[in-house]
Amino acid sequence: MTAQETTLIAAVIAAFASVAKLFFDRFSENRSSFRALLQPLVAELGEALHGIVSTCNVMGRVSGDTSYANWRKKAEVERDKLKELRPQLRYPLWGIDEGLRVLIRLPEWTAHAKGQTGRLVLLNKRATRLRGLLDVVALRCYRNGRLPDALERLQVRLYAWHCRRVFENGPTSDEE
Repeated sequence: MTAQETTLIAAVIAAFASVAKLFFDRFSENRSSFRALLQPLVAELGEALHGIVSTCNVMGRVSGDTSYANWRKKAEVERDKLKELRPQLRYPLWGIDEGLRVLIRLPEWTAHAKGQTGRLVLLNKRATRLRGLLDVVALRCYRNGRLPDALERLQVRLYAWHCRRVFENGPTSDEE
């Protein structure tokens, strides 16, 4: 091998390395900008999701009109927080909007199911499962700097449908 061939091979390797570096730097830049977009919203989303599900859970279990009215007001405050946050998350977390809309309706659905213990227990169980999935999807998207993938969007729609089905005179037990 001559000196010219060695120089040519070194130049080709350097060119490929340079192109690869530009390619991977672009992905890194996109990921960091997406993280910066989601950073202020992820913590608020987690608090709002937990707040609405937990207050609705307690609201469904309390007895007494005064206590129920107090928990209903707390659930409505939590609903308003999530309602305020939803438009900010619609595009950065495209595909989880259906799950957020279902959880926004949870206080009304819990009030509608008052006195139906089986339906309340199942509604709270499925809402908790939906909340957990939304938490995982939001954190995964933040950590990886990307939108929710097709499987995550499908899971959110399925869990939201399960939750909505309980309200729409669906099952009162988990035996589907």
